[in-house]
Amino acid sequence: MYRAVLVDDETFDLEGMRVLIPWEELGIQVVCSEEKPLAALQYIEGHEIDLLITDIKMPVLSGLELSRKAQERNPRLKTVFISGYQDFEYAKQAMHLKADGYILKPVDDQEIIETLQRVVAELDRTQMTRSEETARMIASFEFIRNDFVQHLLEGTVDTATLHAFLQSYPFSVPEERAPAVLIEFDDALWKYGPPGSTGRPDAQRTVRSVGALIEAGGLGPWCPLSESQVGLLYTAGDGEPAERLGQLCADIAERGEGTVTISLGDAERFPDGTAASFRQAKERMALKMFLGKNRVIRPDADAGRGSMAKEARDLQAVLDEIFAAMTSYGLVAICDCVDDLFAVVETFEHPVKVRSFSIHIATKLETYLHTLNESFSSLLGWGIEHLERILEFETIDDIKSWYRRTLFEIAEKLFLRKNGKNRRLIEQIEQYVRDRSPRT
Repeated sequence: MYRAVLVDDETFDLEGMRVLIPWEELGIQVVCSEEKPLAALQYIEGHEIDLLITDIKMPVLSGLELSRKAQERNPRLKTVFISGYQDFEYAKQAMHLKADGYILKPVDDQEIIETLQRVVAELDRTQMTRSEETARMIASFEFIRNDFVQHLLEGTVDTATLHAFLQSYPFSVPEERAPAVLIEFDDALWKYGPPGSTGRPDAQRTVRSVGALIEAGGLGPWCPLSESQVGLLYTAGDGEPAERLGQLCADIAERGEGTVTISLGDAERFPDGTAASFRQAKERMALKMFLGKNRVIRPDADAGRGSMAKEARDLQAVLDEIFAAMTSYGLVAICDCVDDLFAVVETFEHPVKVRSFSIHIATKLETYLHTLNESFSSLLGWGIEHLERILEFETIDDIKSWYRRTLFEIAEKLFLRKNGKNRRLIEQIEQYVRDRSPRT
């Protein structure tokens, strides 16, 4: 309902307009009707209105002057003038004020109704445009915020950019030391499948759902890192971070949308120590393999687990090297990294642990590919069930050979896509793998 003010120094005309016009049917509420223009101006200066309907010639303050002063306060105000004079000078001044209607007395009810219908339609269009602009601004801010938080966690924002962003956008930042946090959806690959599969919308919905819980709990700015990971800069001032994040774990599980594992970095000073804290969170996420899922991995989780923590950090470091080599088409580096990776496996005492480790590595690889908007499916045409082949291998060498071949194929696909070339190298790569694979 739009809010309107009626002004006419002639009591009969004012009352006639107020009573005879079907305001409610037009979507208008008359919030003030005044014979004295100064009293009307006082009301306008203290209230928000959408429409001014005023007589032009009035004592003390004319309708034109009243409109000019009202528009100084609200440039979007719509104005309809009513005049008992067919004087062109009045009409010219009304046009200068961009009048939305100019009606001569005696007022014809149908004429003023049609004029008001046109003004209401224009207000509707303006309101819709403003709503769309607001929605675009919100969507734009969400995108900018997500991108900024990710850069902040990864340490790729310089001080000048940080200050410029904080001046332009509302953003909660830690006042003192704060931990960076990594949230990883458990069994995401098996549950949702690769990009393009029918389960992916569920993965995106789960990311939004987790984000909504973070915001509801006031835990801090967050961003999606992939369809299975979320980054968070913890800023909640009350309670221990591990306890608040443990509650987040429980809330997510209670919703029936799967479970998450959350790892924390050390509380570091913002912003200089934020990236280091996030690296710690990522390293500690590797402990999930040893500690289990659906839990919070605290900063002290690696204390007392010296060899386990070191192995986890070493494992993540090797994986990072593999991902970098694969992306840069470093075939020799891939071979070296696979050897380093499976040096850990050779210490395992049971085949089940070897196969579980191998599948774990495959899920890490798929997660990394998601950050490149790729997957096993998009690059190699695999379904998830293809990874079950790992369970069929009889020796560690068989698994290593499979990994080399797979990583080479992915590296080639990424290389060809990056360079836009059509040449095929797979035959040479396969021969290279065969030459270095043990005979079975």
